[in-house]
Amino acid sequence: MKGLSKSELLLIISLNLVIAIAYYIDNLNASYSELSSDIQNIIPVAQKFDDPELFKEDLYLNTIDNVKYYTPFYVQSLRFIAKFTNYNYVQAINVLGLICHLLFGVLWFFLLYKYVNSFWVAFLVSIIIRGVVWLPGLEIWGISDLWTIMPRTVYITLLPLPFLLISKSFFKLLIAGFLIGLIFNFHPITGLGGILLFISFLVLIPVFNKSIYSFSFKKLLLILISIALGMLPFVLTYFGKTSSEITYDVNAFNVAFNARIPEFFSHPLLFLKQWISFKILFFIIPLFIYYFVSFKRKTASNNAKLLLSLTLILVAIPTLSVPIEQLVNKVFNLNLRLSFQLIRVQKVAIIPGFFAIALLLKNVFKSQQFLQKVQPLIVGLYLVVLVFSQSQWFKKIPFFGDDISKTILPHNLSAFSTEKNAELDIDRMAKYLEKHTLTTDLICGSHIYRGATQRSVIFDGKGASMLIEGNPEQFIYWQQQQQAINNLKNYKEIVDYLKQYKVDYFLTKNKDVPAKLVHTEGDINLYKL
Repeated sequence: MKGLSKSELLLIISLNLVIAIAYYIDNLNASYSELSSDIQNIIPVAQKFDDPELFKEDLYLNTIDNVKYYTPFYVQSLRFIAKFTNYNYVQAINVLGLICHLLFGVLWFFLLYKYVNSFWVAFLVSIIIRGVVWLPGLEIWGISDLWTIMPRTVYITLLPLPFLLISKSFFKLLIAGFLIGLIFNFHPITGLGGILLFISFLVLIPVFNKSIYSFSFKKLLLILISIALGMLPFVLTYFGKTSSEITYDVNAFNVAFNARIPEFFSHPLLFLKQWISFKILFFIIPLFIYYFVSFKRKTASNNAKLLLSLTLILVAIPTLSVPIEQLVNKVFNLNLRLSFQLIRVQKVAIIPGFFAIALLLKNVFKSQQFLQKVQPLIVGLYLVVLVFSQSQWFKKIPFFGDDISKTILPHNLSAFSTEKNAELDIDRMAKYLEKHTLTTDLICGSHIYRGATQRSVIFDGKGASMLIEGNPEQFIYWQQQQQAINNLKNYKEIVDYLKQYKVDYFLTKNKDVPAKLVHTEGDINLYKL
């Protein structure tokens, strides 16, 4: 692999810096509602660490022990950044996004360049790889607006680092192993996928290309130990704060679980069916095309076999976690509840597809001297297309009109963008609550109010997800409360029920609530109970 020239390095850094700064500026006035629900669940955890006196009556933050296991590196990183944003966590996410946007494009470029060895191809695919792709299990790949700066996005931003260290040096392999274990702490679910990819890659490379390095069981064992050392912060926290021992009604837990988690998480075949969509197959089909066009060339054929093997491993092993967990629970009378998370590890199976696309493009460009000369023009043309990708002209054009292209550039770099940062009714209501209520008041309403107002929220479904692993008994109690509310016949009975739990404020779009209406924002009504 030849080194990069100063102009090439400057081009890579400049483009990613422009995108990062543009996203940061675009979100300087962002509202809490613009964050994803996952981030909206995490910010209150950080706020609870900041001030343990908050959320004393909350659904899942009534005790910090319910959430100590949750993405420790991400939470603590947010808390550190928040010190410089006057504890404005929306802007803390914005700063984190600035860092991630810069690193994402640069690190993935270097990884692509290392294994594809073509500057313009690596540059082009490092741009494409930014776009949002919706994957099975409600998962996403890519980095875009503020809502995507979740723990999983921070993790995939850093994922290239250990792979960049892979070489014939065993010491570097040990460091790479420790690093893949360490970044696992940012998002353990995706992190397990990254570790599976890393180990599979190390084991399979000598099989398909013995000239790179030799491998032995002893070396593999030492690398596994280095990975385990990197994983320790989460492992100690998680297994120290969660238990698989059954101290509750398993049937009641399953009822609550099925009420909150979609069915396909517990049924592997239903989960696998979600891979069959045009937008996802766009990244899978190139694997098979590359395999067939490379069949007669040994090195290329081995690369194709490696990519296909990695993809199969990354889909098969997480899928098997569901029946294996069910068997273990049955045999040992346990209630392990990890497989609904482990099956999501499949998301990293998209990565070999990006490399197959890169290798195919390299072959195409090498096939004609004319194409080699116009590579810079092709990359520049694609960037121009991205500027206009949000226009009506591209709306019905596959790939160019899809999220994979539309989400790469921020709105302030996109022509015809109609989306602007807008404060919603729920944001204005949150500001009213923060100003006119006490931090000790208990609210029945959307989970958004929890972090936006630093008030305790009860009964919300999104917050209940935090209890599945953190406090199963409390999770069951939440579901029983939901059933009780659903069986109530009118708003008078609902108000009486809420008063039993000492709820202070009730937020609803209904205007016939027998309670004192104290404020309205759009169609959202705030009642004092």
